[in-house]
Amino acid sequence: MEKIVVIGAGNVGAASAAAMAQVNLGSIFLYDVMEDLAAGRAMDINQASPSLHTDCRVTGSHHADVLADAGVVVVTAGIARRAGMTRLDLLRKNLAVMEDLSRSLMQFCPLARVLVVTNPVDVLTWYLKNAHPGMNVFGLGCSLDTLRFRFFIAEAAGVSVDSVQGLVIGAHNDDMIPLVNHAVVNGIPLAEMVDRKTMDAVRQSTRTAGTMIVQMLKYHSGFYAAARVVSRVVESLVLDRREVFPLSVVCSGHYGYEGIPLALPCIAGSQGIDRVLEIDLDDDEQQELSKCASSMAEVIGGLS
Repeated sequence: MEKIVVIGAGNVGAASAAAMAQVNLGSIFLYDVMEDLAAGRAMDINQASPSLHTDCRVTGSHHADVLADAGVVVVTAGIARRAGMTRLDLLRKNLAVMEDLSRSLMQFCPLARVLVVTNPVDVLTWYLKNAHPGMNVFGLGCSLDTLRFRFFIAEAAGVSVDSVQGLVIGAHNDDMIPLVNHAVVNGIPLAEMVDRKTMDAVRQSTRTAGTMIVQMLKYHSGFYAAARVVSRVVESLVLDRREVFPLSVVCSGHYGYEGIPLALPCIAGSQGIDRVLEIDLDDDEQQELSKCASSMAEVIGGLS
């Protein structure tokens, strides 16, 4: 079975481990530097297994050597966003976390596929790739935003979420680009079902959803939806399902950008990102992507 290690036993990490255990994705380990936290979370998850109809077990540890020979590593460790903070407010503190983790990753599992969830996810993905060019690393990007986008489309159109397809690209911040012109409801363009005002409202709701949750929860961010999408991405990796997710990648000519981290539609398979898909963007969408790229270039320029 594939060895999957989730780094960080906070809400997102623990919920992600539980979601993956429920669908029996592999041999799952939960690692946290805080003694007993991961072990306690794992006990709680495992004791729920009879109701989840799974015999998959989660093992908790506070020793970094649990990373040895991991095939997939999910990085959720770091400081969570609180009310009044932007994702970039987290950058300095979480950069220090990534620096420590990167050494352990290269020591114990240099061939692992590494999925970064910690925010600001696009910049931290760039940081790990820049520090260790050989690392097979990518970030969750706008995958959670895409889930939220589909939810808001379904509400606006009055249909089941199962009928909705949509995509958010760019960056996991306020500059994200919900592609309303590409969204469809069971193949029917969204523009044929709702008016422009409603489409604009869907875009705005998608962009502010995470911030609104943080404002309501005050001391931490949401984690239920994030855990579900993490599980889906890992499932695509482990089972080579080749699903498409808008993941954080460091561009190498994609959409005309070089060395810039952006969330772009990617095929996720057994080797990690099989390829980045380039879709036709209209002039407004291209301008919005350029804005994302410029802001990312400014941030990483300050780190280089």
